[in-house]
Amino acid sequence: MAVLLNQTSNLRVRLEILRRLSDGARTPASLEMRVSVDCYRHRPGGEHAFVPLLEVARATLLDMDLIGFLQSLEELLDGRASEAALEASVDPAIGIRLQGGPEAFLVEVGIDLLNVLEQVGGMAGDRGADLALYRFVANKRAALAFCASLIDEFGEYPTDPSAVRPGEPA
Repeated sequence: MAVLLNQTSNLRVRLEILRRLSDGARTPASLEMRVSVDCYRHRPGGEHAFVPLLEVARATLLDMDLIGFLQSLEELLDGRASEAALEASVDPAIGIRLQGGPEAFLVEVGIDLLNVLEQVGGMAGDRGADLALYRFVANKRAALAFCASLIDEFGEYPTDPSAVRPGEPA
């Protein structure tokens, strides 16, 4: 699980890759992920813990979207770029953008609520009509840890081209 914690440690974004959906043979290589925005809260009885503000239990992330984000995130952390953005282009749409640097980054997390909200009266909203946007500041250490966790987690779900049997010639 990759966690991006804000500067004051009271808000975080969690991105967890759950399983491989496609190896790229018939459909684009993709992963199933869970995304949540959590807030640090005091609970009755003196306990303290992160509780979800918004959670997308199942979302699809294309390998190419994640690879592009990791490349731009590494460039941002090295000071060669001014922003890094991930846009999971398959429903539900989820976006994460980091900009700024070199020691602090503005983090923006946008989640399309189409697949999160329940239908009311048998009607659902349109794609992009209902969005949740969270903004916070993260330091370089938190951004580096997030990047490293994403790379490690992605490494557990390889797409091995040698395991894909070629189809019949067209």
